[in-house]
Amino acid sequence: MPFEYGFYELALIFLFWGIAGWIVEGIDMRIEAGEFQNRGFLHMPFCPIYGVGMALGSVGLNDVKDSYLILFVFGVVFCSVVEYIVGGILEKLFHSKWWDYSHMRYNIKGRVCLRNAVLFGFGAIVVFRFVEPMVERAIVRIPPDMRVVITVAFGIAFCIDLVASARRAWAYRENQEGDELLLLFKAHR
Repeated sequence: MPFEYGFYELALIFLFWGIAGWIVEGIDMRIEAGEFQNRGFLHMPFCPIYGVGMALGSVGLNDVKDSYLILFVFGVVFCSVVEYIVGGILEKLFHSKWWDYSHMRYNIKGRVCLRNAVLFGFGAIVVFRFVEPMVERAIVRIPPDMRVVITVAFGIAFCIDLVASARRAWAYRENQEGDELLLLFKAHR
């Protein structure tokens, strides 16, 4: 039976991959920067950019999950475009950078780089072909009423955290001096 992408199922995909993305970012920064960093915009252990990407990709790629080439190209293009746009929005709104790849070869404004684009491509193959089907099977096992409860509880916590995090980011912006963008996280050793 094919997976049904209803509102609550997509919300749980968003939740799962937002947390998984935060964990991946934490491990990556522990390796690259040599220290733990809360890499998300939010206070909670959650990276919305991963949740949104996976929810959209799960629906959009549903019929082509067997094509490694399509998954790879999707990972490279979609993830890079989203990362570039979100990076630009965060810079404009809060005059701060949450990531900076300017030290990497083949980067565009420090928002995206070739290395990460290729990693996103291979990651899309692994995630959409092998991991996401397991996540979907786990979601189906959750009783429908519990899906609603989890979604509502997470939605409330997410909204509260989003407001608090935006206030914190505005405070960073207001305390800045000069025109230089504030880099919030160390990107490498």
